[in-house]
Amino acid sequence: MDFYEVVKKRRSYRAYKPDMPEKEKIERILDAARLAPTWANMQGIRYIISQDPEKVKEIWRAVGQKTKFTEAPMFITGVVAESGSGTNVNGLKYFTVDFGICFEHLILAATEEGLATCWIGYFNEEKVKEILEIPKKYRVIGLTPLGYPIKEKGEINDRRPLEKIVHWEKF
Repeated sequence: MDFYEVVKKRRSYRAYKPDMPEKEKIERILDAARLAPTWANMQGIRYIISQDPEKVKEIWRAVGQKTKFTEAPMFITGVVAESGSGTNVNGLKYFTVDFGICFEHLILAATEEGLATCWIGYFNEEKVKEILEIPKKYRVIGLTPLGYPIKEKGEINDRRPLEKIVHWEKF
């Protein structure tokens, strides 16, 4: 698929088929995330793959979603230690920037593989850490269900036009 087609096709899905994605696809997706650039190439992001149905249910309770997310066959949780990235510059915590770059690579790769995702940032971090036995020094920044979408969605058409968001030479 052409890169721009992948970007146009990427959506947040909330309904999944019960079919587990093939291991080869999951590994290609994770490899795309691994190849993402990070501050000073520190590569501090870690991924937890959860496929056990009971574990998936526990995580979705921690997320608090009452949608068909619970039908997703698996999810990927991304974590990073604050020390796993550059120092704060201009008030930005760069471990969150590194995470964003890596997770977007992961999500775009999933789209390329014909899989559905939904980046979730609202969850009970302490509960997720407890369920997945994540060490205290790590932060859970986001997670996504991963699976086949129940139905294909069309191109994103509710985005602002470029002239509303782009400024040339000055704001």
